[in-house]
Amino acid sequence: MTMVETVAQKKVPEIVEFERSYLSDLDWEKNENANHNVSYSNFRNYLFEKMVKRREVLAEYLPAGAVEQHFRGDLHIHKLPDALWIPYCAGWSYKKVLQMGLKTPTIVSSPAKHLDTAVAHLTNFFFMGAQEWTGAQAVSAFDLFIAPFIAKDNLSPERVKQILQGMLFELNYPARAGYQSPFTNITIVMDTSKDMLEGEAIIGGQKKGTLGDYVEEALMADKMLFELYRDGDAIGQPFTFPIPTVMLTKNFDWNGRRWGDFTDVFFETLSRKGSAYLLNGYASNVEALYAMCCRLTIDVSHVMNGASNGLKLKLDHADEEDAFEKFMKSKENSRAYGIWALPDATGSIGVVTLNLPRLAILSRGEWPRFEELLDSLLENARSVLNTLRKRYEKSLKAGLMPLTKTYLGHFKHHFNTIGVIGLPEASANFMRNPKLWFEGSTSDMKEAIDIEKKMVSLIRERAQELEQKDGVLYNVEEIPGESTGYKLASADVKLFKEELQNGDILIPTDGTAYFYSNSVVPYYADVPIYQRAIWEGEVQQEFTGGVMMHLFLHEQPDPKALRNLIYRIATNTKVVYFSITPTITVCRKCGKSVTGYIDTCPHCGSNEVDHWSRIVGYYRPVRNWNIGKKAEFKLRVTY
Repeated sequence: MTMVETVAQKKVPEIVEFERSYLSDLDWEKNENANHNVSYSNFRNYLFEKMVKRREVLAEYLPAGAVEQHFRGDLHIHKLPDALWIPYCAGWSYKKVLQMGLKTPTIVSSPAKHLDTAVAHLTNFFFMGAQEWTGAQAVSAFDLFIAPFIAKDNLSPERVKQILQGMLFELNYPARAGYQSPFTNITIVMDTSKDMLEGEAIIGGQKKGTLGDYVEEALMADKMLFELYRDGDAIGQPFTFPIPTVMLTKNFDWNGRRWGDFTDVFFETLSRKGSAYLLNGYASNVEALYAMCCRLTIDVSHVMNGASNGLKLKLDHADEEDAFEKFMKSKENSRAYGIWALPDATGSIGVVTLNLPRLAILSRGEWPRFEELLDSLLENARSVLNTLRKRYEKSLKAGLMPLTKTYLGHFKHHFNTIGVIGLPEASANFMRNPKLWFEGSTSDMKEAIDIEKKMVSLIRERAQELEQKDGVLYNVEEIPGESTGYKLASADVKLFKEELQNGDILIPTDGTAYFYSNSVVPYYADVPIYQRAIWEGEVQQEFTGGVMMHLFLHEQPDPKALRNLIYRIATNTKVVYFSITPTITVCRKCGKSVTGYIDTCPHCGSNEVDHWSRIVGYYRPVRNWNIGKKAEFKLRVTY
């Protein structure tokens, strides 16, 4: 009997068992990602993951010690097993797509001359890119780049709305492998950035003035787009993608003096569907940030000036640079913070997350011990990220990423990302105060925030040291943790069983599942909105990667009151990136929806309703969530 026959015989029973687990709903990992849907394509992905995502296989590709730590729960290597061959997230230059057209291995399209083509090119670009990147994709200034096409053909608002509606539906159809939608983000600029308005407008691949020449058309498109987000699909479900990021700068038209009805439409959309993310230019230089949906904010100046710090990060050709990139070359190397923000032609090659609550428990409140444990873990995270970077360079050369090779060509501007999770639990366990976030005083919570800030600051310093040693970019991110929070918490429940039973440590639970938080202030803590924003902002400033503050709403707020709240947060706190997230109830019987959490449909009286909220950064029905995130949802404090 040959070795191949022996292996084949061994695998057949496993595959049969995997099939049974999937079809009978016996494995929580079937619902690990709420963007996936049950289907043959998803089942095939499930089989692939089960066959490849195992110790002996991963150890053939990655450092064995880090693989062992991954399965032990000391750290988490994201997006396995696909991450063995393709990287994490990318910000694309929409300008480059408009200049080049759509060049694929099978068919070539000339640069777009009309709006419907420009939008179709981007939509298809995202779908193709989703086969080469495991995570999010984004483009900047979507509204400004489509505006020249509206002006050229003198399109009516109705026609623009129809074209944008087509884009929203197409990007939410589950046409990506695994029967999911591509994770996409678009930045909406309006006229909030003078520097961005100086960028080149492109029609038919040729320059046609500046983006600032078409502000009126951009604002018209923005109004149509947010009306679509506000209304949702045919039964009122929210459009999950693309997630729009809106810049709140000092030029933001809070009262509609320049934007007219669009200002009201925008805040009405936030109150009814949430939809957008808010990038706070009052707390950071958002003109140095380009938003996307991978919980990643990058300082463009840092990328552009990296060569002066010993990093070889020069752009290949000046004529390939985006207008934003040209602008940032002249900026000082100021720090940038936040989340979901990614400049064109950069991103993250991958993420390795540290289990901070475990480090806090093991260090028993002793800071030198915490540093010692952290340094050991960071060294393994570093080895994984550098190994992955080399593998992706091979993938690119081998032709596994044809779109990326054509429109990007390298990963020189992509970061090695160190992720953290469970900051609130880590601070509580470090303080040896497991009831901190439930019964603690304001002064106790403030002490916890200071500890979190100290932890992130230390990790950031270590990442900067690794950057100098390795000659590649590093950043530090507060990860979304859609499944990681549950995985790591479950591992710690087993490791610290006695301490947990004695009430000596904090691992949050609803009584059915455990989880760790993906925030600075945990969402189960009953903290007033304004205090939450102040504390979140203090720690957000320490990150060089991504952070996010969600404000979960139990019912629909008044749009004017919401506008005042957002203005107060933007102008009086250091929060860089945040969302307004009302729960949306959709009736499966009559097909109508209402903003707010209700158990009975007000239209037909049915109890067959879906509750939609952000599982991490994107809206999905709670019934699609994994067991850990369902537990977190039950404990969320809403406003």
